[in-house]
Amino acid sequence: MPPLNKCLGEDQGKMVNTGKPSRACATCKKRKTKCDLLSPACSQCIKSGWKCPGFPSEADVNFRNQTGIIQKKNKSVTPNAVSVLGARTRSVSPSITDQATSFFIQQYVLTINGASSSAPLRGNHEYLPGLLRNETSSFGVLSTITAAAGLAALSNAGNAPAWRSEAFRMYGKAIRQLRDALQDPVERLSDQILAAVMVMGMFEVRLVYFPVELQLTESQTISSADVNSMQSFSHHTIAAAQCIEMRGPGQFKSEASLKLFIQMRRIIVMTSHQLQEPIPYALTKWSKWAERLGIKELEPANRFAEINEILARARAELKYQDIKDPETVAARLLPIDDMLNEWARSLPPSWSYRSYRSIGPGGTPSSGYDQQYDMYYDPWVACVWNSYRNIRLLIHESIIAATLKYGTEDQKANLQSSGKVLVDMANGICHSAAYHLGHQPGHREAGGVKEFTNSNDVPSPGGWLLLWPLFFSAMLRTTPKEQRQWVAKTIRQMGLQMGLRLAMSMATMLEERELSFSHNDTFFLGTWHPN
Repeated sequence: MPPLNKCLGEDQGKMVNTGKPSRACATCKKRKTKCDLLSPACSQCIKSGWKCPGFPSEADVNFRNQTGIIQKKNKSVTPNAVSVLGARTRSVSPSITDQATSFFIQQYVLTINGASSSAPLRGNHEYLPGLLRNETSSFGVLSTITAAAGLAALSNAGNAPAWRSEAFRMYGKAIRQLRDALQDPVERLSDQILAAVMVMGMFEVRLVYFPVELQLTESQTISSADVNSMQSFSHHTIAAAQCIEMRGPGQFKSEASLKLFIQMRRIIVMTSHQLQEPIPYALTKWSKWAERLGIKELEPANRFAEINEILARARAELKYQDIKDPETVAARLLPIDDMLNEWARSLPPSWSYRSYRSIGPGGTPSSGYDQQYDMYYDPWVACVWNSYRNIRLLIHESIIAATLKYGTEDQKANLQSSGKVLVDMANGICHSAAYHLGHQPGHREAGGVKEFTNSNDVPSPGGWLLLWPLFFSAMLRTTPKEQRQWVAKTIRQMGLQMGLRLAMSMATMLEERELSFSHNDTFFLGTWHPN
């Protein structure tokens, strides 16, 4: 690619100092009156009956079109070059679509600076900005769904109901676009389409799956208003598995494609466990294909996926064979728990984490559930560790639920080991919260413990990876009330900051009820067996 100055003409590439930029609206600038920058229209324009054109964004202020200034300094610029540059001049005020997309990227896209470019995964949804830039149409399905999801989240975060109707309208448009794209034999295999399906799933769009083709309904709930609405997320997950099957071996052709596959695998596995269903064959098939790529950093995640497949099949058999005997349940599940322990012991050093004790405001270690923080190599490693803790919770909650309902008194007396696993796994998830939410160890120490910095104003995209594990850690029969309330407070704060209504609903459930997640009244994605 030629240098930028060659593309624009030598002189157009120069930067000119034109003084301190003004944020005033164009009308106030022209009339040389003081602009109070009120939105959507400044007071001067309102008083004078002028139409206020709005205000330039921060980017437009700092990166301005210098064509006219260059033209005065150098008469050799051709009229054609000037007209081309003039045609590129953007609106001075960012549209609501741009604001919504920016909010979504700020709150849900996590990029790790300085990470190895060869690393398969480091952040969360970090490939989305690149896919948006490369979308063939500036108003393609991925752009539309990202803006719709961002607008819904922005509406929730700012308590602005007026934006919700526009978010629904954009969602409807995205569904129609996706339906059309799925009919195109080339477009439906693109990274943008799978990414669009994933973003739709994040914000609970109902997809109806048919064996021959994917069809989408117009019924949807943006930002998951309640926990029960996650039932429809399961239908979406089945559709996502079908998308993976359609994409075939081409889905490993690029780094973004591989990242999409790995993140979709995590979502599909999680949903299969919650539904107590086997993992779809398409995912198993292409996971084995991914193993052949020989990427060393993926080996632990690939082995973990294999164990998840074994566990999902075993729990599905318990449900469909109506197995309730506690001894049989334990015999089916404990060998898989041993596999998980062996997996954790054999992880490479880069997958280990360090634990810190926190310094409170007074310089002494804080109390309660903020006192320990575990720091990880990257968010993806932390996410897999929490997935490990989650499925061990499923195993031992299954054993406890079966024993309490169908076991003998002697069997009930021997549940201490399973109870200890629940406590340890829940604590491990809680200790990862600070890392996921972007808290960093400081330099001040006292008595061998570190101060942690915590700001509620800093975006925390890692919160999306933390949400479900943290919720499950509190929905345990072994979780004390104080810990449950701490989790509820943390999740509510995440929901308010990220504009995620599902998180707020989760927090309310934790505050109002003290039931295990395996209880029939709280297991929201299907029936728990045995129960």
